[in-house]
Amino acid sequence: MISPNNTIIITSILLITSFSFLAYIFIGYPAIIFGLSKLFGKSVKKNIFFPNVTIIIPAFNEEGVIKEKIKNTLSLNYPQKNLQIIVCDDFSDDQTSEIVRSFASEGVILSESSARVGKIGGLNRALPLATGEFFVISDADTLADPDTLQELIANFSDEEVGCVIAQTHMLSSENKSSESGGLYWKYESLIRQSESHLHSTVAATGHFMGLRKSILNPIPQDIILDDFYLATATMQQGFRVISEPKATVWERPTTSMGDEVNRRRRMTAGRYQILVMWKSYLSKLPKLLKLQVISHKFLRLAIPHFMILALISNILLYMAFNASTPQTVTIKQQATFFTLVLQMIFYFMALTGWYLSKKISKKSKLMKIWTIPYYLCATNFASILGFFWYMSGKRTVLWQQASRQ
Repeated sequence: MISPNNTIIITSILLITSFSFLAYIFIGYPAIIFGLSKLFGKSVKKNIFFPNVTIIIPAFNEEGVIKEKIKNTLSLNYPQKNLQIIVCDDFSDDQTSEIVRSFASEGVILSESSARVGKIGGLNRALPLATGEFFVISDADTLADPDTLQELIANFSDEEVGCVIAQTHMLSSENKSSESGGLYWKYESLIRQSESHLHSTVAATGHFMGLRKSILNPIPQDIILDDFYLATATMQQGFRVISEPKATVWERPTTSMGDEVNRRRRMTAGRYQILVMWKSYLSKLPKLLKLQVISHKFLRLAIPHFMILALISNILLYMAFNASTPQTVTIKQQATFFTLVLQMIFYFMALTGWYLSKKISKKSKLMKIWTIPYYLCATNFASILGFFWYMSGKRTVLWQQASRQ
C-alpha cells in the first residue's frame, strides 16, 4: 500500500505535469513563437498581380448554400478572364449539380463523380482540369470578402511562398457554442500570424487555401486531412505556408454543438493518421517546423487526457493532504485547494454553458465568455472520440455535411 507521503509526492508530480503541459500548449508555445517571430521573422514580399487562378469548390449536398457560394465567387474583385471556377460534386443526392449547371453560361464548370469518393477524389479530379497557375480550394459553406482572392494571390509574388491560407471568421449566430468557436479562431489567428512571420504556419485550413499548381501532386486517397497534408507537402519542398490576414472568409456556424463535435472528431482522427505517418510526411521537415507541428498539432491531441489527469490528481492530492495533516493548513494545501476550486468553477461553467446555450437566445459578451469552457470541453471530448474512431478502423475520407445557419 502506498504511504500518505508517497501519495502526496506522486499526485503532486502528476498535477504539476498536467498543469505545465496545458500551460505550454495554451500559453507557452504561443508566447515562444510570438517572441521568435519578433526576433527572427521574415516578411513576405507581397505585390498585387493577377495571374490565372483556378478556384475549386468541393461539394456534397450543398443545395442550401451552393448558389450563394458561386455568386460570391463570381463577384470577387478579380479579372474574370483570369479566373476559372470548378465545382466538384461528390455524387450529391440533392439539387447541388442542377444548381451548378445553371451557372454554366457564366463559365462555371461542373465536375461530377459517379460515386462518392470524398473531397480528395474531387480535388484529384480537378487537378488536370485546372488551367490556372494557382490552385485555390474553397469550401462551399464559406463566403469570401471581395478582395480576398487578390490579397491571397499577392503573396505568391514572393517565390518562397508555396501555400497561402485565408483568415476564417464566424458569421453571427444564435448558437453560443459557435460564438465561442469564433473566439477560438481569433486566438488561432494570432498564433498563425506569428508562425507565418517566422517561416510557415502549420495550422493550414482548407476554407480558402491557395497553392502553386507547379508543386501539386495527386493526394493519396486515404488521407483524412487534405489541408494539413497539402501544407506539409509544401513545406517539404522548401516553400513557405503563409496565413494572410487581409484575405477574409466567413464560415457559417453549425446549428448545434453535435455537428461541431463530429467535425472535431474527424479532424482529430486525421491528426492521428498523420502522426502514424510521421516518417513519410514530417520527418524531413526542418527542426523548427517539426517543433511547430508537434506543439501546435500533435500535443493538442493529449489535452483532454491531461485535463482529466489534472482534475483527478488535484482531488487525490487534496484528500491526501487532509489525511496526513488534518489539523494544520499548509501553503501547499491552500494552493491545492485553490487549483481544485478553479477547476470546479471551470467545469461548472462548462455545464451551465451547455444548459444556457440551449435555453437563452439573447447574445451578450458575458454569454460568449461563459460558454468558452463548454466549447473547450466539448471539442476536447471530440478529440477522445476521434482517437477511438481512428483506432476502430471505421474512419472514412467521406464527409457528412453539417447543418449550418
